[in-house]
Amino acid sequence: DSLNNPVGALFAAQIKDGSTVSENRNRDGKDAEESRMLGAQSLDEGDVQDAIRHFRRAIEQAEDPSEIRHELAAAYQVGDMSPEAMRQYAIALKVKNDPEARLGLADVYARYGRYRDAVEQLEEAIRLDPTNSYHHHKMAEKLRDMGERRRALISSQLAVANSPEDAFYHYWLGDLQIEMGRFEEALDSIRTAIEYSPGDDYLYLRASVAFWRLDRKLDAIKAVRLSSELDPDKNFYHGLLELLLEENDQLDEAVLETNRADRMDRFDHDQLQRVAKEMGLEYEPEDVE
Repeated sequence: DSLNNPVGALFAAQIKDGSTVSENRNRDGKDAEESRMLGAQSLDEGDVQDAIRHFRRAIEQAEDPSEIRHELAAAYQVGDMSPEAMRQYAIALKVKNDPEARLGLADVYARYGRYRDAVEQLEEAIRLDPTNSYHHHKMAEKLRDMGERRRALISSQLAVANSPEDAFYHYWLGDLQIEMGRFEEALDSIRTAIEYSPGDDYLYLRASVAFWRLDRKLDAIKAVRLSSELDPDKNFYHGLLELLLEENDQLDEAVLETNRADRMDRFDHDQLQRVAKEMGLEYEPEDVE
């Protein structure tokens, strides 16, 4: 919270008159636009109740409050007030059958574990805007959470088809394909993601999992080295390299990674255990303070 953080307070976002949100938490917006701005800024600062107050006032001030209701509903979701969020989305949908409200309502349903209801909302959102990649991606997320990976795969492929130059959708598809054991397909997806986002170290890490599963061990090691070059401060990569080199009987090279691997923290060890499991390897995290 910037009130307790001098640096955050110094760089707090400004509103129209040049003052900061932190200085204006007790004031009301002069019109719907300013109330929305104050609400968004309060939400960014983690003050959910103040954000809700501003959004509610913006709804009172606006001629068409539909989009503001979406923002108010999102604030309720952040504040873990799902019934209120659901109510706001329902009100908005009575005025306009908007796909964004459908997506928001789907997230609320999913939070309650009502995945079938969530999928129905997403199906309607897709019907309203069938070429929107994000809508297909959200459907893929929900289906994956339900354990329906084959259906999720189709939705993810549709997201890619509608945004073929978006690295994220290619990555997400590749990640799902790894989970499904479709490693050759995963490599194709992740390779395309890397073409559009070559500086993302995490993409090379995901490629290394597929390579290792395909018994292309040297390629897997090379991919991890590329990850490390892109983020040289991440000790986790040295721990993974040490593990893979040992598994591949490259013991002399493995020793070279030991010093940096020994600096891994608890998070690094936990991540290494997860990645090792994906690769079919066993790794027990060390006790780290």
